[in-house]
Amino acid sequence: MNVLCKQAIYDGRGNIAFYEVFVQDKSTGAYPEGLDPLKATTIAIDVLTELGAQKVGNGKLVFVNVPAIFLEASMFDLLSPQYVAVELVENKRLTKTLFEAIDVLVKRGFKFCIDDFGFEKIDYLPLLQKCHFVKIDLKNNPYNEEELREVIGVLKSLKKGIIVKNVETKEDYDKAYHIGFEYFQGLYLSKPAIVKDTRTISFLKSTIFRIYNAIKSKDIKGIVDVIEKDVGVAYRLLKLVNSAFFPKAREFSKVEDAVVYLGLENIAKFTIVLALSDMFVEKEEIELWKRALFRASLAERIAGVYARDYKDKAYLMGLFSLSQEIMGQNPADLARSIALDHEIVEAYENRLSPLGFILSIIDLLEDRQDDETVRKVAKVLEVSPDKLKALIEEAKQEAERFVS
Repeated sequence: MNVLCKQAIYDGRGNIAFYEVFVQDKSTGAYPEGLDPLKATTIAIDVLTELGAQKVGNGKLVFVNVPAIFLEASMFDLLSPQYVAVELVENKRLTKTLFEAIDVLVKRGFKFCIDDFGFEKIDYLPLLQKCHFVKIDLKNNPYNEEELREVIGVLKSLKKGIIVKNVETKEDYDKAYHIGFEYFQGLYLSKPAIVKDTRTISFLKSTIFRIYNAIKSKDIKGIVDVIEKDVGVAYRLLKLVNSAFFPKAREFSKVEDAVVYLGLENIAKFTIVLALSDMFVEKEEIELWKRALFRASLAERIAGVYARDYKDKAYLMGLFSLSQEIMGQNPADLARSIALDHEIVEAYENRLSPLGFILSIIDLLEDRQDDETVRKVAKVLEVSPDKLKALIEEAKQEAERFVS
């Protein structure tokens, strides 16, 4: 399993100055074999957006590894320059587009670091005037100790923060300290800590286009309708709007309230981040999505005939009721993490409430829709069996229509 990790970077007094986040294979502790660097970057940005960079870095600046060819200013629209910095890696193709993207981000306040810096790499020199930090590998650089002192002296005169990486022993640390490095990173100081496994909250590709179309039409209701039908996007939106990135007086438990609060501009940015992350639901997950949508739609319809005041809550309850299978997270815990209404949390934990009763019916009807079961449930709901069959069929059609 792959995990997103963070590793502390210390100053010369032994205090944590920054963090770096990166993807590792949990079993080996190494970079995952065969993982595209672009994918690793999207995973890091995705998790920082979901969890909040301030929380991940404990209020310190968090460096994200970004290959130069992948740098897009819009990738960082939902990340704060107060807590996120860009570490440029694999800088083999430096283009005008890259420099323009860096300029945009610098103007917005983002800090930049050049990884594996060396003056012998001519292509790096134009980047040097734009960056704030450079990182040098203690074990794998082309300089002897005297040359390294000179390089550090030049960088200090240019007012660049200088980070040394690959500090694995006390001898390494003492050497780096006396040479003149300002910041220190490596296993001697701290091991990488797991932030989150990289089992991502996927979403349907068609959702992106539907949201874009609704945004172009300035159709708030349309945006809400699309997001409410996609488990992954609904989760991400509620997680985002209730994060520290958006200071507010209250938590949002409804998609509609979250969309109205964010406004079209932020919803557009949110959609761009989704599109750039390129983590769409796989074919084998389609059936889970269909089940989640069916359960949400049927819960809403049953609430309409049994407890009308609970229709909105019933829909969200049904939508996230398969979160253990889809996201590997207990429904009640997930509901708390995205600030869903307390009655939804209670429904997941205790079936004695009105919502809990509706959830029990959904569980039953998803597995059994024979005439006898339908007749008994219809009697409890005080509707005709034909009416209940119609509700079930409508829910099936809605789920099928959206997924396909």
